[in-house]
Amino acid sequence: MNVFRGGDGRSLEMTNSGTAVFVDVLSLAVAALAREPWHFRFAALLTLQNQNVMGRGVVGFGLADLDWGTSPRSGPRRRSSC
Repeated sequence: MNVFRGGDGRSLEMTNSGTAVFVDVLSLAVAALAREPWHFRFAALLTLQNQNVMGRGVVGFGLADLDWGTSPRSGPRRRSSC
């Protein structure tokens, strides 16, 4: 079971298959909606989480580690590492 923890203390549990579908669908949605440079960086990050792209067992991330922005309308904060 994969457990994704958010910054607000909530968590989401999914099986490996459910996680694979979640990443696939989210990647397609982000790629279709990408318009700005940070959208494309986010799409690339999600693609790297796809084990069919990177290989089984070599990926892992926490939802809290993703830069979701400071408010629902603001978009991601700029980070020097991106």
